Parts: sequence; structure tokens; C-alpha cells
Amino acid sequence: MTSRGTSGSRAEHLYLWHPETPFVRKERCRMRLSASLLRLLPLTLALGLACEGSPPSPEETPEDVQAAGESQTVVKAETRNSTSHGEPARVEDIVPGQLSSGPHGLRDVGGTLFFGATDVEHGTELWKSDGTPGGTRVVEDIRPGPVGSDPLDLTVAGRRVYFTADDGTHGTELWTSDGSRAGTRLVKDINTGPEGSFPFAMTALDDVLYFIASSPDVGQVLWRTEGTPGSTRPVPTGLPSAPGNLTAMNGRLFFFVDDALYRSNGKAGGTVLLHDFSGAPFEVFETNPVEADGVLYFIVGEETDDLSVAPARPITVWKSDGTPEGTVPVAEVFAELRFGLPQTLVTAGRRLFFLADDGVHGTELWTSDGTRGGTRMVKDILPGPGSAHPRESAQLDGVLYFSAYTPEAGDELWRSDGTERGTFRVKDVRPGPDSSSLQQLTAQAGRLFFTARDWSRGHEPWTSDGTSAGTKRLEDLVPGAFSSAPHEFTRAGSRVFFVATEPNRGTELWAMKLGSRGRMLEAARVASFAEPDEEGAGVNTGLASQATEFNGGAGGSGPAQLVQDIIPGPGDPFISWNLALGQKLFFTANDPSYGAELWRTDGTAEGTRLVEDIIPGPEGSTPELVCALDGAVLFFVDDGVHGAELWRSDGTPGGTRLVKDINPGAGGSVGFPQAFVLGDAAYFAADDGVHGTELWRTDGTTRGTRLVKDINPGADGSFPFIFTERGGQLLFVAGDEEHGRELWLTDGTQRGTRLAVDITPGPESFGINELVATPELIIFSANSFLGNELWRSDLTPEGTFMLRDILPGPESGFPTQLTVLGRTVLFVAQDNEHGRELWRTDGTSEGTVLLRDIKPGPGFSFPTPLAVFQGKLFFGADDGALGTELWVSDGTQEGTVLFKDIAPGAASGNPLEIFVVAGRMLLSANDGTTGIELWMSDGTPGGTRLFQELSPGLMDSFPNVFRATRRHVFFVTATSATGRELWRLPLNELGR
Repeated sequence: MTSRGTSGSRAEHLYLWHPETPFVRKERCRMRLSASLLRLLPLTLALGLACEGSPPSPEETPEDVQAAGESQTVVKAETRNSTSHGEPARVEDIVPGQLSSGPHGLRDVGGTLFFGATDVEHGTELWKSDGTPGGTRVVEDIRPGPVGSDPLDLTVAGRRVYFTADDGTHGTELWTSDGSRAGTRLVKDINTGPEGSFPFAMTALDDVLYFIASSPDVGQVLWRTEGTPGSTRPVPTGLPSAPGNLTAMNGRLFFFVDDALYRSNGKAGGTVLLHDFSGAPFEVFETNPVEADGVLYFIVGEETDDLSVAPARPITVWKSDGTPEGTVPVAEVFAELRFGLPQTLVTAGRRLFFLADDGVHGTELWTSDGTRGGTRMVKDILPGPGSAHPRESAQLDGVLYFSAYTPEAGDELWRSDGTERGTFRVKDVRPGPDSSSLQQLTAQAGRLFFTARDWSRGHEPWTSDGTSAGTKRLEDLVPGAFSSAPHEFTRAGSRVFFVATEPNRGTELWAMKLGSRGRMLEAARVASFAEPDEEGAGVNTGLASQATEFNGGAGGSGPAQLVQDIIPGPGDPFISWNLALGQKLFFTANDPSYGAELWRTDGTAEGTRLVEDIIPGPEGSTPELVCALDGAVLFFVDDGVHGAELWRSDGTPGGTRLVKDINPGAGGSVGFPQAFVLGDAAYFAADDGVHGTELWRTDGTTRGTRLVKDINPGADGSFPFIFTERGGQLLFVAGDEEHGRELWLTDGTQRGTRLAVDITPGPESFGINELVATPELIIFSANSFLGNELWRSDLTPEGTFMLRDILPGPESGFPTQLTVLGRTVLFVAQDNEHGRELWRTDGTSEGTVLLRDIKPGPGFSFPTPLAVFQGKLFFGADDGALGTELWVSDGTQEGTVLFKDIAPGAASGNPLEIFVVAGRMLLSANDGTTGIELWMSDGTPGGTRLFQELSPGLMDSFPNVFRATRRHVFFVTATSATGRELWRLPLNELGR
């Protein structure tokens, strides 16, 4: 059962470590990043293969001008430093300067806002605010000092807020607060000791909180609490497994366990089976149950991994009144359940809404009123088989508001009362076919709030009363293209709070005071410091002086700056496939309105934009950039018409086009994205539908894109891959029926394409996995009857042989990370005596030796990543005593030494990625105090230091995916305030 709930001139490999979450507690991360994880790091591969004009910004429309000046709806503030007129104000600059406090988890408890935030003195702790600077303060320093307790999953039950926190003694446990220091306490040490029970799935039912937690004595089970140790106990369900999809309704808790729906009152004998679905003749899934007007709705269907075809069986809408007799099917729908709304199922008024694709109308909005006849598609918003892809959602006065796509208006704000006539676009926020990228849609104080963007203004706060005239931009908080990226709109008392970003001030808490009749008054920033409260829990004393130690922040004046918050808040646009071209960086990013498409940036907010929406709408084409050639980037992409084919772009919509439809029709020609530039052409593998996957070359034009040679005649193909340059020619691996998979050479012509060496004569072949070229030789790893070992070749039969059986017999030494250092190659391999360590070869058998047993004995030191800087090899390794630290080697045993103990003692500095640029080495590392942050080295231990802390305290920023243009180093990093986004560092800052 599965429950579906909320849901250059040559190629180079770029190793990417992508954290599972936008930010992770750095202290816990030191424990997580064990040697085993580091071993896997280089296996997570992102191709970033080395390889101008912007779309015009739309003029400000008269409607925009009118909206900005309508004082009856928005009262224009005289200054952003004033709150006297009730305008949206930045409540508190919790961390002065550019470093963000990253408020998150905003919750209203009786008119007071609770949230998590970070400052230098306390780390990440629980805060509260009444909307004034003096009323914004730390509730309690749960974990004294700068580490912080990291409060997460804030949930309100009654007049208390519950959250998980780690006080440094009990591990991650459940805490609660009423807003006072005395009333902020550990609920119960469920898993006694420092390990923690890691509560999750917290669900409020009146004054009671239900959650799931783990402890050795009872395992992972359902718990309940009223906020005291005595009231905190496991719920005696009598069931074999922990429940999933907890939902509260009518004073009872509903959940699924092992394909069965139950209700519980939290007491012994109070858990009742409502319906068992386990007898179905196929594997089923159940969605998260949702409540509408006292009725519980959910959907049951056949579990399948294939979402591209019409379902073999219908999905069934069910409802329950909380009794076994009243838990009944409503209607069967022959459609595939789709995902895109904040939850799989949402409600508005008395209706259920969900997304489905019936194979005829695409992904559209469906509804049910609890009857068979009332379960249907609401409207074919994008007529025909195309999909409107409804997403985002908020319920206001019984009406569902959402975002949906049409070709004429793009992805914009819609509304539905569940009828076709009552389903229509509210407003085309960004007039014309372009989309406003509406996000963070929520209903607060009788209005809708969301963020929307055009290329000249960035993501800014908008509000709506559900009418076109009443849908207006609140204010351009950050004038220009940089996005203030407002998110987490939350009403508490007489204010609507939200989180927004300003250059030079970072991401902080803002508030908008409600005016008469609930109208919203415009934002103005308040930048003052809270004083200690009567209990002595002041939070900002002395921070102004401490802030000079930091120079990070969102788009601030520090060396590294946020380029643009593409997904407002802590989301992730999944930036990947990046390529440098002159002063610009091209990359793939996933914007909800456009899907994963091609973007480019020059390092400014104004110059950061979508290049072309290749598949119009939110579906996305997911371009895979492979190289730069003749003033353009080449990439493979499926435009929905031609299949995956070769495209090029100069950074403008008009200059972004299909190079050639190699395999005519929708089948596509490209099986795996890899290309190599040699001279004035790029080489790649493609299948034209006749010759199979063979070697092709292109000069970026249709006429200049052609098959080099049909190496394996017929339709089977030779599948060329692993390209490198050798003596001005392209060396690669390919296979034919006569020779098997071997090394080939080409000068780009059919006549000049030949077998370089037949390593194993005849059709039998060994798999070549990785290769590099030295001035004299080709060094590669290959599989044979002796396992995966290291080989060499001078491209003659007699000069091609295995260098050494590193792990004797059929087992493998698994040589990886082959790195050229002068006339030698350093690599990582393993044997039974020394474990996985650093090795060296000069191309001779006797010269293929263990360089140093860094972690003596059979244990693994896991050298990774490997990078050449100033004629030496730098890498991370664990010697068993000092943790994983930065090492250096000149290619000799005596010259392979610890370079710097970044985190002194047994803790690990964990250098995760190393990038060499402009005479400096950039790396991500953890000194045990700041977490995994941006470091720089000039090649000396003394000159290896923390360069910039991008995320405060012990929160990790995980800088990675580095790429250099002529003026900047771009990289992806994560903060609690902005999520995982693209940052830039000017090259001229590296020498400071």
C-alpha cells in the first residue's frame, strides 16, 4: 500500500551533492556525513559540460499604475521606516546587516505570532511577535548559546503552540509554549537520552495534539498529548503499524493503517475500523483524507508507476461520516489522479476538489459534492487534450482559488464554485501569454494573498478580494527586478505577517496592519531592536556589533550574493545543467508556471530570466545543456513535438531553436546527454531511426549536423560514449559486432574514423568505465575476468594491458576519480589490506602503487573529491583520528599529507566540493562552528579560511555546483530564508 498525501572546449564532469532538504542543522549534519556517505558523493553525477540579448520587459500597464495609486485600497506610506499608519512593515531586523534571520513556520496563537528565527546570539529559536519591534522577541533560549534548538513543525492546538526542538540534552523531542518563558517546556522525553524521538505528523484536535514518535520500548506509534508529561502517552490503537494520513474531524481522529481506514477518540478501545481495502485484487493507494462540511473525503485507486497512460481501473471517490455504515463509495472515475495542488485533495465550501487526467482532456480540475452525479470534471480549462495544470489553492468564502494555464493568458489566478459557469479566470496579472508565476497563494483576513512576478519587478506581494478590480499589487517592496519574494502570509491579531527579502538587509519578518473593513494598508519597513522583556529574555542586545563578523545575506553587499529567489521562500527550483558562455550562465530551473526550462543570467536580477518556454505552460521541457559552441549553448530537449533532439540558444527567444530533427517525428534521437567540443564542432551520440545510436557531429547549423560514421552497420548502433581528446582527434568508446566495445578515434570524417585498438580481439569486450589522457598514454578502468581494474594504452596492441590487479582475483579494485597530475594519474582504489585509498600510476605496472594508506589497515579513508591546484592534488580524506579533512599530494608518498584540520580534533571538516578558479580554490567545508559554508584557499594552510558564511549559525548552506564565467563564479547554495537558489561571487573578490 502506498499513501499519497501532501505532497570550455572539452567536457568535464561536475559532481553534485544535493541535500535532501533546503537546510539541515549543521551539528547533526556532522554526524550524518559519515565516511559511507562521502564514498557515495562522487557517484551522484550532474553533467555540467563546458561548453546574449534579453527578452524585452513589458511596459507598466495603466492598470498597474492605477492599482498602485488607489488610496482607497492601498494607503501609500510616506516612509518605510514608519508603522504609524498601519502599512506593511518589516517588524524586526532580527539579524542586522545582510545575514538573514530566516523567519519560518509562522503560526497564530490567540492573536500572537509564533515562528522560528535565527540570530547570532541564540542560533535558531522560537520567537513571538505582536507586530511591533518591542513586541518581537525570543520566547526562550531552549538551547543556550549560538547553536540553537531548531524549532520546526510548529502546530497550534488550543492556545498553545507545539513544535520539535533539540535542547542539546534530550535530542529532538516535542516541546510546547504559551508564549512565556515559564510556559515553554519539553512536553516529554519520549526517547530518554540524547537520541530523540523525532515526532512528526502533528495533528491538532481541539486542545489535543496527536503525533507519531519513536522510542525503543514501544517503537514508532501514535501518541497524544494535552501539553503535560502526564497527558502524553501512546494511543492504544491495538494496530500492528503506525498510522498514516492523520486527519481530524468532528472530535475524532481518522487515519489509514495497512489499507484500512480507522477512527479513534484517543482512548483504549476507542479505535474503530471504518473500512478495509486490503481485499482488492490489486495494490491500492489512499489519498490524504480531507473534511468538507462534516464529511470526510478520500480517493482509492490502483497503485501504478506509469502515469502516462489511461488507468486500467477507475479511481474511486469515497466519503465517510465517521461510521462504518457511512463510509461508502461515491463514484468511480476513469481518470488518473494527478498532483499539483498543495495537497492531493482540497475542499471549498461543501465540495471536494482534485486533479485528474481522463486521457481526453489532460490534467484538469475535478469536483465532488458527495453524489455520483456531482462527481465530474469542473471545466476543461484548456480545451482538448492539453493540460491546464491547476496548482496552488486557497479557499475563501466557499470558493476555490487556484492558478491555471491557458495559452492566451499564461498561468494565472482562477476561481471555481464547482460549476463550469462559476469557474473562470479572476485576472491576467501579467497581461498576455506570459505567466506571472503566482505562488504562495493563501487566504487570510477575508482576502487572498500571493506573490507574482514580471521580469521588470520580480516577485512582489499581491492581494485579491476575488474580483479582477480587487486584485492588485500591494507594493513593490524592492523596486526593480530583484524579488522581495514574500511568503508565509499569516494573520495574527490585527495584522497579516509575512516574510520578505531586501538587499542589504536579508530575509526578515514583515507585517501589514488591517485597516477598516479588513482592507490592507501598504508596507513600510520598521528597523529597530527589541528590548529585553520583563523576564529578561531580550534578544538583540549587542547584535549590531556582532553582525560585522558576517557578510552573507540575500542579495546584500557581501562578496557572494543571491542572484534571484526564483521560488519565493525556502523552495527549490532544482537548478541544474549549468554552462558558462562569456559573461552569462545558462542553466535549467523549475518555475511552477513554466516547469523546468532554459534560463540565463549575467549575475544581476534584471539579467536573470527564462530564455524560452519550449513547452508552453507548467509542464516543462527539462533541457539538458551539454556544451558551448560558436557563441551559443547546445542542449538536448524534448519540445513535445520532435522528441529529444539537439537545440541551440544564444540567450534570446529568437535565437533558441531546434538544430536538426535527426529522427523525424516524436521519437527523438538522443538517448543520453553528453557532447564534446573539438575544434569547430561538437560530437555526440544520436539515433536517426535508421542506423541506431551512432557518432554525430555538429557546427550548430542544420546543414552542418551529420552522422560521422555508421560504426556498427544496421539499426543496432555502436553507442559511442566517454569522449576525450588525443593528438587533435576524438577518442571514444564504441562497439561493433566484430570487435565488441573498444577504443575508437576520429578526425570528424567517415574515412578518418577507425578502431584505435582492439583490447580483446574478437567480439568479446570488457567494459571501459572511465578514462583520461596523459601526454603519452590513455589510462582507463575496465572490466575483465580479473574484475574492474586499471589499464593503459598507447593505442597499440602491445602497449595496451592491465597495469595491476589491485584486488587480486575476480574481485575488483574499482579504480575511480582518475585525475591527471603532470605525467602521472592519481586515482582511488581498494584492496583487502589497505581499504579504499589514494593510488598513483606512471603508466607502468611497477609504477602503479598505493600512494599512502591514509587510514592505516583495511579501513577506508574515502579520498574525495579530487582536484588539481597549483600543481598538487587536493582532496578530502578520513585518517581515522581527525575525521574527514583536507589533504594534499604532490604525487609522492612523503608529499601526501594532511593540509588543514578544518574542524580541529576528531570532528570532520567534510570538504564536499572543490572548485579551482582565478588562482584560488573554493570549497564547501565545516569548521564545527559555522557548519558547511563557503571556504577559500590560496594554496597555503594559513590562507585556507572561511570565506563567507551564507547561512547563520549552525545552519548549512551547502555551496555546490560551481561554474565560472568571465566575471563571476556562480554556485547553488541553500539558506532557510531563500531555499536552494543561485548565487554569484565576483572574481575580483577572490583576491581580497
